[in-house]
Amino acid sequence: MIRSTIRFLLGKLRSHLFVGLARKEDIDGLYDQIAGLIQIQSALAANPILKPLRGWALSPDAIAWILSDLQEREAPTVIEFGSGQSTVIFAVCLKNKGSGRLISFEHDPIYAAGIQKQLEACGVGARVDIQILPLIEHESVGSLPRCQSYALPNLRDLVVDLALVDGPPYWCGSSARYHPLRWVVDRLSENGAAYLDDTRRPWERSAVNQLSALLPDLVIENLRAEKGLTKCTRKSVKKQPHEFVD
Repeated sequence: MIRSTIRFLLGKLRSHLFVGLARKEDIDGLYDQIAGLIQIQSALAANPILKPLRGWALSPDAIAWILSDLQEREAPTVIEFGSGQSTVIFAVCLKNKGSGRLISFEHDPIYAAGIQKQLEACGVGARVDIQILPLIEHESVGSLPRCQSYALPNLRDLVVDLALVDGPPYWCGSSARYHPLRWVVDRLSENGAAYLDDTRRPWERSAVNQLSALLPDLVIENLRAEKGLTKCTRKSVKKQPHEFVD
């Protein structure tokens, strides 16, 4: 009886304390409604329609940081690990610029086919080269454990102006994104930049810390974004062949 009375009183107190305060689900619901309205307006204007962002997808604040960088580059080579709505956004941006190319690496051929269909529907299929990279076992690196990650291609002559690492998915292991991040950082152009999503998570932060320990010229900038976004550049891009990790 006493316990039930205490629980009742605490419940009443909680309802009074939090009355008028927005809950996370309320904020998420409001975001979904606003985002949906924007997509409706885009459809009426005959512009590309995006599927929902946030959640598993890149958040709008993160993509805005990257687009602000991309718009200042002429004929950029863009690399993306993890296809998705960002693929469509980059492709449309490059089409509007009238120059540049995008290579998007994805491990799931069925998912990649869906993104390709969306690209074609938006009229930007020719702007993107989606390549399927299977997931393989990678050995431990420094403090990072073994994991599954992409079978990275041997493209030593590739020069990357801008890159987004948003894959592979978390279930591949805590160090899975270190390997594609290292791959693109090794290939950055003089003013190139690599962006790593989800750096609020300790796994992604560990990948950045490990890479920073191996590359003293690496410059790290943590950007303000919902799920965390880290920008990686290099003070010097002069590389020796042994620096490449494939």
